[in-house]
Amino acid sequence: MTTLSPLDALGPAFRRTREVLGQPFRFGFFLKIALVAALTQPSFYSSTISYPIQGVQWATLPHLGRHSTLGIASYGSNLVAGRGLALFGMAALIFGAVLGFVLWIGIAYLYCRLRFTLFDLVVYKRGRVGQAWSGYGRQAWRYFGLVILVSLAFMVVTVIVVGAPLLNFIRAMRPLAAAGPTVNPFALLGAMLPFLLAIFAVAALWAVVDALMQDFLLPPLAVEDAPLESAFRRFFALLRTNFWPVVGYVLLRFAVGLGLTWILMLLVLMGLVLAGLAIFGVGTVLYHAFWASLVGQVVCVALGIAVGLVVSAFYLVAVISVYGISAVFKQSYAVYFFGGRYAALGDRLEPPPPGIDSPESPPVAPAPPPSMPIPPLEDAPPVW
Repeated sequence: MTTLSPLDALGPAFRRTREVLGQPFRFGFFLKIALVAALTQPSFYSSTISYPIQGVQWATLPHLGRHSTLGIASYGSNLVAGRGLALFGMAALIFGAVLGFVLWIGIAYLYCRLRFTLFDLVVYKRGRVGQAWSGYGRQAWRYFGLVILVSLAFMVVTVIVVGAPLLNFIRAMRPLAAAGPTVNPFALLGAMLPFLLAIFAVAALWAVVDALMQDFLLPPLAVEDAPLESAFRRFFALLRTNFWPVVGYVLLRFAVGLGLTWILMLLVLMGLVLAGLAIFGVGTVLYHAFWASLVGQVVCVALGIAVGLVVSAFYLVAVISVYGISAVFKQSYAVYFFGGRYAALGDRLEPPPPGIDSPESPPVAPAPPPSMPIPPLEDAPPVW
């Protein structure tokens, strides 16, 4: 396979994205691949989990605030209630910590295993999620252990990098909080800025390390069943010989990936705004036409619930599509950039003519044959 520069690899990556997701296009097949790809992105988990939590907080905090003003109990009952609340809070905190740890481990393994699945779908274009999932059990555990170790190391890095700015921010906020509504906003921003910069630096560093692990350490595990030390040796050798191309690749990967995601999300938001305006207009007409009678009220409420479910389903499908397209593009971009520098991967992306072996690397064990024949490119693969 020809060695491609970071810029030259963009065209084949977009073409591969189109082929993997929809050539020919079938909505069920597209949504299946997009869901698998979206589940490999940590940002997809955070966006789907944080928004419902924020909605619950927004709905419950006003009620908690109203009830908290009813302090009419005696001192003794307050003391007993305070101890009970403290015990309940401690138990809830321990339970939440254990549950959060279990969820973190489960989600981490899921997206590690699905990254191998996505790699298989992009490289071999078989279109069979079950087959791609079942072929990388050992490799996924190896990669999962690496991700856990790197995550624990980043927790220590986060405490070191963010800890000092956070303490300085807390110390600076005490006199600012005493000023009340007359606080100087520039002083508040100056106290907050180092803390925000530290958080941004740690998040950016994690994003780069996570991308390097997925793009350069995962392929040798998937293609050759290589041990981690062999994957690291190959990656460091790549850095010694292609340092600036790798830097350019990482910058373009994030720039084009973020741009693609933002453009798609903008289109989704525009569609939601237009749909919201149309629903508001129709709903206003129906309200004035039917709300006067009891049957009309029931019909309006039922229609409102149905429209809410449809809009929620549309939003979920749109978010899966956006993150899925972005993830398939980034995986396609990675394999085309790395494939020209890693012959075993390049030969699977673009097999050489029969009888011609790639001279760039020693022969490696061929990929396990699929349980079913690979469909031609012009035919749609099975949905599952």
